[in-house]
Amino acid sequence: MMRERVRTVMRLAAAALLTAGAGAWALSVVVPPGCPAERQAVAADLAATLQEMTGTAVPVQTAATPPEGSAVLLGDEFAPAAVRSELTPERLGFDGYLIRSLDDDTLLLCGRREGGHMNAAYGWLRELGCRWFMPGPHAALIPRVAAPRLAGWDRFDRPAWVHRSLWYSALGRIKDEAPEDYRAATEELQQWLRRNRMATGVPVRFGHSFLRVLPAETYMATHPEYFAERDGKRVPDGQLCTTNEEVIRIFADAANAAFDEDPDLESFSLSPNDGYGWCHCPTCEALDPPAARGTEKDKADRVVTFVNAVARRVKEKHPDRWLAFYAYAGCVEPPTYADPDDNVLVVLAHYCFDDLRPIADPLSSANATFKGYVDAWGAVSEQMFLREYYGRYWALWPMWPAVAGDIQYLDERHFSGLNAELEYRSEGAEIGWYLTGELCWNPKQDAAALLDGYFAGLYGPAADDMRAYAEILREAAANPALRARGGMDEIPDLFPPERIARARAQLDLALPKAATAAQRFQVQRSIDAMEMIGAWYAMKAILDRQDGALDEAQQAALAKAQQAELAALERIRGYDLARYWSTQYKSAPLRSILEAAALVLGQTAIDPWDGLFRQDTFAHRAVSLAHMVRNEGLRWSGSVDDGYLYGSGATAAWYVRAATPITRASVEALTYDSNEPAGWMEWRLSFDRGTTWETVQRVDLNGWKRQTLDLTKQLAGRTDVVLGLAFAPGAGTRARLSNVAINIE
Repeated sequence: MMRERVRTVMRLAAAALLTAGAGAWALSVVVPPGCPAERQAVAADLAATLQEMTGTAVPVQTAATPPEGSAVLLGDEFAPAAVRSELTPERLGFDGYLIRSLDDDTLLLCGRREGGHMNAAYGWLRELGCRWFMPGPHAALIPRVAAPRLAGWDRFDRPAWVHRSLWYSALGRIKDEAPEDYRAATEELQQWLRRNRMATGVPVRFGHSFLRVLPAETYMATHPEYFAERDGKRVPDGQLCTTNEEVIRIFADAANAAFDEDPDLESFSLSPNDGYGWCHCPTCEALDPPAARGTEKDKADRVVTFVNAVARRVKEKHPDRWLAFYAYAGCVEPPTYADPDDNVLVVLAHYCFDDLRPIADPLSSANATFKGYVDAWGAVSEQMFLREYYGRYWALWPMWPAVAGDIQYLDERHFSGLNAELEYRSEGAEIGWYLTGELCWNPKQDAAALLDGYFAGLYGPAADDMRAYAEILREAAANPALRARGGMDEIPDLFPPERIARARAQLDLALPKAATAAQRFQVQRSIDAMEMIGAWYAMKAILDRQDGALDEAQQAALAKAQQAELAALERIRGYDLARYWSTQYKSAPLRSILEAAALVLGQTAIDPWDGLFRQDTFAHRAVSLAHMVRNEGLRWSGSVDDGYLYGSGATAAWYVRAATPITRASVEALTYDSNEPAGWMEWRLSFDRGTTWETVQRVDLNGWKRQTLDLTKQLAGRTDVVLGLAFAPGAGTRARLSNVAINIE
């Protein structure tokens, strides 16, 4: 069945090609004078691809009119008046396009604007059989022909989903450490998105915006009433008081100004800040369902009420624009009475539910909850986007069935856009990326045929074995007790060492069947991935059992696994910077376990009194404890994202030194505490290396909270300090610290 589907795809592509005798054909790609650099880059890529297809040089020319000879014209500047009249928003949308033969030797590729011109170029190459399956080298299928057909084309095309966006997030952590690698990895992704018609789409804004529009440093001193009331006080680091009329006016003015400045901007963001911290003033609380008052959940009614109030003001000036917000965290649950107005865009976040299976899969109890949210929001919303998270593990992310099932399911429920955060680039994730581009453009496509084409195009004769390898990585989906919400602690259950070993053995069957250098390269990529995670498991098994010094055999085994890991990473770095740095940003789990191995093997040492400590995500216990000047009684565990510390009456402490007197200082942390009596912790400072302490602030917030504590008053003029976090007596896991960073200037 798979081979038959692939043969059908190839027959359709072959119909778009014309074979000519050697030396009988010449072609140029033409752009108009003064066209943007972006279009010139697309023209160069189009010409290079045609040259790879034909083996004949294809120049790019700049001309106001079509030149003599065969030509591909890129841009609506070349469209005759009659054709230009057809390039309407109704026919093309924002970034749709036209492929039309003007005569037997002249082909016009264009849209209404630059995104359409770009999509026309790659849409035509797609018609010719070209595919780019993943970012990076040796991942394209470029058919070899004598000449492409220029005659007989007349095709309009436009995407079903108006917004299609994938972007690296965690990779941004390496901007300072490896700026050139960061630029190379992000440009590689952007090039792939362009080739797969995902780099365009309507310009929209819907990211967290409260503190961008109303920054506390600007307004808190003079207008504390704009900010959330918490425990009877207005605080700068929570949400906003969304019933305040001035807050509504400021957001409406900001939205109108943004739309005035950019006529193409489709939406302005009214999204709450990341996390919780809702206002508990009586007016805001009155908008919540009774059971939600005084809590951090079920805030959709108040958020929709706020968004509607802004939307109605903006509609007077910009009736065709959207006001957008994230339905996320405390407002992911659907409203009970407040329906979004018709100019409101709801961006529903599929965060920490289950990415192992599609939303509608009956085996997923977590997604059953989210499916209820989808149906309820869809029943009251005119337009909706999905906010996704593709690649939440550094090691593996073979979640493509969820991608295929979700887009087609959501297409039937008012969804018309997808924005996916790529936290990591990991093995298996790219299959889902490819399906995202294909299905967001046309959700009616046969997802199984697309998947068959992916494996056949990337692996050739090794496709069946590689498909079997991928299915081994998917075996966890058969166990309804497991899900993939994104926690690092889930990896051993979803991908246990025995499963990784079988997957690695399957690759040995695939490699001899790969027929080309590109196909062998792709199989080797997966071998490297399996050896990377296999070595990680080997190091983890030794380090997790460590109760003291390792014996000689344990040291040898740890050193062997460490060297295998470093060798795999070195290979990966040579061809995939995004995947490499997904394992190597500061405090990443794999980087941390390598640091732990080096520490235990005596290859490196950490002096906690060197004063260099600045941040930790507690990815590995041994490294985190080594950075502390005080760690007695502390316990460590895994969590949703990184690790966390806890203890009963214990104190975590770090020594921080500055080269010059401190002028500004703050500590940022992600903490959790329960509402039980022992559920609290305290930030403390010591100026005599831990002999005496002064308490700065108690943390008793009854939930997870990302907070910033200003220490400028305490540290200004000093050059060193011991920063401590003391857990309440009897706290245990009722109080936890996950992520801490101290910032000094």
